[in-house]
Amino acid sequence: MAEKFIPSLHTLPAELIYRILDNLSDYSILYSMRNVCAHINTIIDNYNRYQKITTLFFHNNQIGSQGAEYLANALRQNQTLTVLNLHANRIGSQGVEYLANALKENNTLTTLDLWDNQIGDQGVKHLVNGLQQNKTLTTLEIGNNAICDKGPTHLLHLLLKNTTLLRLHLSHNQITGIGVQYLAVALQHNKTLVTLDLRFNPIDDIGRKELAKTHQDNPQIELIL
Repeated sequence: MAEKFIPSLHTLPAELIYRILDNLSDYSILYSMRNVCAHINTIIDNYNRYQKITTLFFHNNQIGSQGAEYLANALRQNQTLTVLNLHANRIGSQGVEYLANALKENNTLTTLDLWDNQIGDQGVKHLVNGLQQNKTLTTLEIGNNAICDKGPTHLLHLLLKNTTLLRLHLSHNQITGIGVQYLAVALQHNKTLVTLDLRFNPIDDIGRKELAKTHQDNPQIELIL
């Protein structure tokens, strides 16, 4: 009996692949279809809906570090996405490292929301490494990520040099007055940041005074405490 032939995506004509794409979500196109092979990438690049994807909200889907790796691979070559929201996906510091490496090459993303992803201080280090070379990201949300006082030491190096980032959200972490001192030093030199959100961090009175003093020298920044 002759074997049944089952076509693969690699051999399907573009018209059929377009029909498949029509039934997939934006996330699935980026996550599952992108980087399957060069043939599929070429078709996706010319797919009308893909060319118009500017915002991707993917909340609470627990994609983990592996899911973040797939997205990072797509992000490297994507030229349309400006907002990526991965709120509560447990990507961890490893997942952030994948995304940070992609940010070195991506030149369209302006907003990255990583709220509640367990990235910790190591994840902050990875982000800083990626953002040293990125010239487009203006908003970074890394609240509720178990970031302690080591995180601001990494952010210090970023804020001393970066002239693109406008809004930095660090609420609901474990940053104390010690970590705030590093942020205060950064703000003495950084004249680009306009919003720093530190709500619900265990900042003592000394730390708050440091921030208040810095705000006098850098009044254009909105400090949210």
